[in-house]
Order: sequence, then C-alpha cells, then structure tokens
Amino acid sequence: MRVLLVNPGSEVNPRFNTYAVFPNGLLFLAAVLERAGHEVKVYDNVVDRRKPVDFKDFDPQLIGYSVLTGPDITQAILQSKEFKALYPEARIVWGNVHPSCTPEQTMAEEYIDYVIVGAGETALLQLIDYIEKGSTQPAAIAGLVYRENGQLKMNERASELKNLDELPDPAWHLIDVPKYWQVSLNTSRGCPFRCTFCYNSAFHSGYRGDFSAERIVAQVEHLQQRYGVKFIRFFEDNFTFNRKRLHRFCELVIEKKIKLKWDCEARADLSEKDVDLMARAGCVSVGIGVETGSKRLLEFLKKDIDLDVMQKSFWNIVRHRIMPRIYIMEAVPTETLADYQATRDLLHKMGDTPYFYMRFVPYPGTPIYYYCIEKGLIKPPEKLADWPHFSFNLATRGNLSEVPTEVVTEAFAEYARTYGPRRVRFMWRYNKRFFLSMVKNPLQFFGAVKELIKNTLPVMFNKNTSEAPEIKVEDIRTKKLAETQSEARK
Repeated sequence: MRVLLVNPGSEVNPRFNTYAVFPNGLLFLAAVLERAGHEVKVYDNVVDRRKPVDFKDFDPQLIGYSVLTGPDITQAILQSKEFKALYPEARIVWGNVHPSCTPEQTMAEEYIDYVIVGAGETALLQLIDYIEKGSTQPAAIAGLVYRENGQLKMNERASELKNLDELPDPAWHLIDVPKYWQVSLNTSRGCPFRCTFCYNSAFHSGYRGDFSAERIVAQVEHLQQRYGVKFIRFFEDNFTFNRKRLHRFCELVIEKKIKLKWDCEARADLSEKDVDLMARAGCVSVGIGVETGSKRLLEFLKKDIDLDVMQKSFWNIVRHRIMPRIYIMEAVPTETLADYQATRDLLHKMGDTPYFYMRFVPYPGTPIYYYCIEKGLIKPPEKLADWPHFSFNLATRGNLSEVPTEVVTEAFAEYARTYGPRRVRFMWRYNKRFFLSMVKNPLQFFGAVKELIKNTLPVMFNKNTSEAPEIKVEDIRTKKLAETQSEARK
C-alpha cells in the first residue's frame, strides 16, 4: 500500500520551523511499514513546503497523521479535509497523544476514518492488512477506533512493545536531514513517575520500553557515518531513568572514543556518578522539569521529589560543566503567592539560572485536567476545532491559580526580558568553556555577543544586581489589602 505519514506542523508561529526536530514517531512507523513491503513517504509540514496537491503522483491510499494537543490540530484538520477532497478513496488515520486522549471527539469528524490509540506500529500494519485483504477484522485490532454501521467502536488499548530493539532504525532516508535544527533520537517510551499534568499519566502505563545502550550507540554511529552528525538531542521524556542503561551508554561512548556532543531530558535526581559519566561521554546540556519551588505544590502535582534533591542534582550538573535547562510552570491550580515566591527563591538558590517559563495548560486525559473540570476552572472544548484556541489562550493569557493575574503577566514579561542576560551571565560565571565554544558557531557566537553587549555587561560582575524588579509577596498583599479597603470605603 502507498502510505503518506504526516506531521501537520503549526502556522501559529513560523519561527517554530527554525527549531524543527525529527518526527521520530513517524520515522519509526515508516520503517516498520517499509519492512513489511509498503511504499511510504513522510510529509513533515514543519520543514516541507509542499502542499497536499503535490502528492498527486504518489496517490496515497492511506494518510496517517501524528497530532499533538495545540496548534497542530488546526493544520491537521485543514490538511485532512484537503487530502480527502483530493484523494477520496484514501483512508485518513489520526494517532499520537491528542486523538489517543479524545478518540470519540476526534472520530466525530467525518473526514477521519480511523483513530489509533497508543503505539501504532502493530495496529497500523493490521489496519492496512484489513483494508487490502480483509484478513484482519477491525474488532481484532487492539487500539483501533472505527465506525461500523454508523456506530462508533473502540477496541482495547494495545499492549506496549517493551524491547524497542525489535524495531528497525527510524527511516531517516525519508526526510531531508540538513533541514532540521537538531538531529534527535527517541530511545525510550513513557515515564515511570506519576506527575498529574503529564500526558503519560493519561495512559496509566508508566515506563513502556526502551532501546538497549548498544543499539543507541549503533544508531549514533550510523548517523555520524551517513550524515556527519556531531550533536544529538535525545528527545524523550526521561533519558536518564534507566540508570544501568545510561551508564552503559556513556561507557560505550567513552570506550569507543566516539566524538559526540549530546543533550537530553532528565529527572532532577542525578547523582555525582551519573553526571560525571555523562560529562565524560559528551553531554553538554540537560533539561530538568523543576516546575516549582513550593514543596506543597510539588506534592499536589505528584512530582515525588524533594527540593534538596533537585538542588543537589542541579549543582552536580553545573560542576561538571553541563549547561542546565530549567523548566518552570506558572499559574498552576491551587498555586498561591507564597508558592510563587518559593519558586523565585529556588531559582535564586540555583544561581539565578536561566529558565524556560510555561503557563499551565491542562492536557486532556490527565488527572489535573479532570480536577480543573471538577473545580469549574475550565470548560473543555466541545469540538475538535476548538482545542487550538483553548490551548493557546491558556498558554498565553491563562491563569488557573490563586496568584493575581498581573503577577503572572509580569512573571512572563520578566522571563522574556531577562532570559538572554541570565543565560549569558550564568554561562560566564559557571561554564566559560560552554560560552567560548560558541565561537565555533559564528551565528550563535555573534548572537551571544550582541546579547552580552546590549543587556549583560552592566550587570555581569555585580552579583547583587537583578535585571528586573523583584516581585515581593508582601508588596502584592499590601496592594491587595489597600484595594479591598478602598472598595469598602466606596
């Protein structure tokens, strides 16, 4: 069968295209389908400027979409309708997180023929077998959502593949590798922890499987030999969870003397031994989901981690000249001014590290999503097309917390205003090697120099200087009290 696999991309912000990463899920699907003898093309709309009409010669018989909650949905809807009009005999299949969490609402759209819930490798093969030969009936395909005599049918979720070594390598040959900002690998699926805001909690399936360290190294070597890759981002929820695998991977890179720089996402519980091995194996940056500096809020979010452990892990990373990438989440349900200030205090204890600021958005299927509905904090979108607007509004203007909206708004303004200076100053203080290494990348280096001259030199050597006025909890309380008293006098 001729299969077209599509990453819809987003028209919300064209700058996202600059930071495109491999559509790894689609590349795994493509490899599995090719191994079974099917003809496959990958259409990544993030970097590929073709339109649905440009696939006339290929004439796809099945078009599979990978759809995340957010602006991707708008493009996926528009493209699916256009594909259906151009290729009326083709079957449209949606998969990935959003349709997996909202299968009934997704299937309410008549142009979508099927939804696959969860991992799609086996289900998609069986679905194609049914369409081509009729030998596998829809009711027998785990994870499939379909229509039968006008009625919606939902099969049980498919069991996950534990040993990812059984999968072929991603079909990298189907994409134009140089167009991507970063080469990325996905070496594991899921996460064993139970954070209530994470999409993994919607599936209740924990850590679902991984590649062995030996297989990861083999993929790295192939990418280096075929594409001259020098930097890889391990683009997954928690690359470091399986410590035995992490250590073996690092040891193999060191033993084989592989010249590689890499980046990953990790839980903030890395030991001195972990970080030492990672640094010696070429790790240059680690992303950590700190979320908040409030112990109470960490417990509410079920992060299952101690603040002291996070700080110790953070400084382990910094001491080994690895650049930390901290994620902070604001406007979380039940968050108070005290919680807000606790986060600021934690960032200060972390050397005023640069951080990525995100307003809280409840994703469908997660425990905190249902909490928000129960408490009347949100009204879920009634139609598939409403989800991008819902998510975008919360991500840019939403506030489901008890923190005054003006404080949340100022927090984002502070983040936008100070991220560059924070990053340059932090590198200069704690990781001059990382800062100076940017000379090898002229665009990156001159961008950093411009940032340094414009924003940072006046404050770099003054440890007591802050780039933005500190928002004090007591100041806000005093302001609110004055406003209340003023209203009472009226």
